[in-house]
Amino acid sequence: MAKSNKNLFIGIGVAVVVVAIVLGVIVGINAGKGGGGGGETSQTTGSLSESELSNVEVYVPYGDYDLMQTFSKDVQNGYATGKVVRIDGIVSHPMSNYSIVQKSSDGSSKIGTQFIIEGADENSYPKDGDRVEIVGKVVESSPLVFIIKTLPKFVTVK
Repeated sequence: MAKSNKNLFIGIGVAVVVVAIVLGVIVGINAGKGGGGGGETSQTTGSLSESELSNVEVYVPYGDYDLMQTFSKDVQNGYATGKVVRIDGIVSHPMSNYSIVQKSSDGSSKIGTQFIIEGADENSYPKDGDRVEIVGKVVESSPLVFIIKTLPKFVTVK
C-alpha cells in the first residue's frame, strides 16, 4: 500500500508541475501582448492621435443591422483589431459600458460594440439613446476583449 501512495503522490506532483508550466506559458504570451499587468493593454492606455483616425477602413451606416452584426463579430474575434472604423448608430449605456448599436428592422433586437472616448469623463459621453457617428480605432482593451477607442473630436451627436 505504501508504494501505491508514493506513486500517487509522484503523479500528482508531475501534474502540478505541468499545470504550472502551461499557466506560465499563457501568462508569458499575454504579457508579451501587453496584458497581465492591470487589465489594460498598452493599446488602450496609449494615446490616439488625430492622424491615426484619418483613414477609415470600415463604414457602418445608420440602420445597417446586418453589417453591424458582421463587424461586431469581427471585433469580438480580433479580426478588426487596428482598423479605423466609422459607425453611425445609437448609443447604448445600460450600465457602466458605452456601446454604439444598430437596431434590427423590426426593433426587436440590437447589436453593437463597446467604445471609449479617450480623455472624456462620464458627463462628456453622449446620452443613452442618442444617435451618434463615431470614428475610432479597434483596440484590445484586455486580453481577448476588443473595443473602439476614439477622441472627443470624432464623436458627433446627430
